[in-house]
Amino acid sequence: MSGSFSHTVFDTELGPVALAATDEGVVRVSLPGSDPDELVEEVIARTGLEPVEGGEKVDQAAYQIEDFLAGKRKDFDLPLDLRLVNGFHRKALQAVSKIPFGETRSYGEVAEIAGSPGAARAVGTAMSVNPIALIIPCHRVVKSDGSIGGYGGGKSGSRLKQRLLDLESPQGTFS
Repeated sequence: MSGSFSHTVFDTELGPVALAATDEGVVRVSLPGSDPDELVEEVIARTGLEPVEGGEKVDQAAYQIEDFLAGKRKDFDLPLDLRLVNGFHRKALQAVSKIPFGETRSYGEVAEIAGSPGAARAVGTAMSVNPIALIIPCHRVVKSDGSIGGYGGGKSGSRLKQRLLDLESPQGTFS
């Protein structure tokens, strides 16, 4: 295994997005507007790998995310490196990865799919630490009453989540 990871930052209409990839696949994606330097520092701290700017893997991921946010893509075709999540969190994120574009599931439904009925709160925690935002679509997980719930840090995060859900609505437009 190589001792490095590649990373990039690119602008979207929702704000800058940073991402990182190892030899295995995309390991980290930040939500639009997050601090890109924090992403690089986190990957260094959690993997011990050295950062290298740019490269084909991160470029391909950036193109797919740009297309998704522009309403031109419904699915991602990228290898993922889930080394930053373990145990139930990994199972929950794998369950969320299967939620089709334009659909949502409740935290409780995700808990059942992940094999732990009744673990809705743990699903919420798993979504809050999702290292591969957007590609693993935690924005598709909502409260059982249909309200959107939290996302990526408070009130502005909830607005971002609503915009992502609007993007996936039949109209496919940002509000």
